[in-house]
Amino acid sequence: MMRKRFISGLLITAMVCIMAAGCGQKGSSDNKKEDAYPKGAVTITVAYSAGGSSDKLARMVQPYLKDALGTEIVVENQNGAGGQIAAESLARGKNDGYQLLAINVPGLYYTVAFQDTTYDYDDFVPVWIESYDPIIMLAMKDAKFHNLSEFCEAAKAEPGKYSVGYVSNSGQQATALWIKENLELDVNMVSYDGGSDASAALLGGHVDVIFSDAYARADIAEEAKALGIGTTKENTVWPEAVSFNEQLKEYNLEMPSDEFQARMGCYMVSKSFKEDYPERYDALVEAFKKACAEKEYIEALKNSNVYDSMVNEPGADYEDSLDTSVEEVKEVVAPLFK
Repeated sequence: MMRKRFISGLLITAMVCIMAAGCGQKGSSDNKKEDAYPKGAVTITVAYSAGGSSDKLARMVQPYLKDALGTEIVVENQNGAGGQIAAESLARGKNDGYQLLAINVPGLYYTVAFQDTTYDYDDFVPVWIESYDPIIMLAMKDAKFHNLSEFCEAAKAEPGKYSVGYVSNSGQQATALWIKENLELDVNMVSYDGGSDASAALLGGHVDVIFSDAYARADIAEEAKALGIGTTKENTVWPEAVSFNEQLKEYNLEMPSDEFQARMGCYMVSKSFKEDYPERYDALVEAFKKACAEKEYIEALKNSNVYDSMVNEPGADYEDSLDTSVEEVKEVVAPLFK
């Protein structure tokens, strides 16, 4: 009898434990549901200095994203090493959706290719693609050459005479190097820290042509002309620009892609965040959709003359384009820079 009572007691104890565990699990589940995102401020870390195009665009969307996400949006700058400092900050973070990285590609991929990073090409994924800017080749309006072919002929006729400017460690440099190498041009290559420095050099007569970002150089459209552009689409700032690949046909050459190393402004998160918190990732995407649909925001973009360069679409829609950019950096750009 005592044995039966002992066994019965064990069974009752086990049932109580199971029920308690079940109640605990239910409570845990409820707490998870109550753990609404976001609970605090979300920080956008801009990988470049204050006042640059990435910084300006982040601050333009900031108030609308705040309303859409229902929390404070903090914009901070961590410039340096071509974006590596900010990217390392995100890579070391908690990766819980409270920090976004505003950075350009292919610039982000250049840090992996040419610097010692703790992250790899595929460690970040885009939440939102903000802007798109193809590479353009510019000369002053009074220059004797009007297109890529005429510049090449002038350079071949007088080796070593002409100078080409660009921003260092960028798609601009990659395009300039590709053209120099594949067309066997003897020209002087001059690097600058920023696009405004390169354009100032062109305006000042220190270089004969520059490679730059098309929309970013709308500020010199009255003084300069386009010799070529890295896209097959018409550009509203430089409508006269003919794609590089179209012009390269006469040389039986073709760049790796029509949009070779075009710059895209992205809001990135870690790949692990998207995998661990898919609902939070989706919430960020929806917040950007809502923010970028606001009429006041769109009007602000137009008033700032940046509207034509804007994409404002989910990052997932551009995964193929980003993959292409990565492969170009690995297979084409890296060998050019060595």
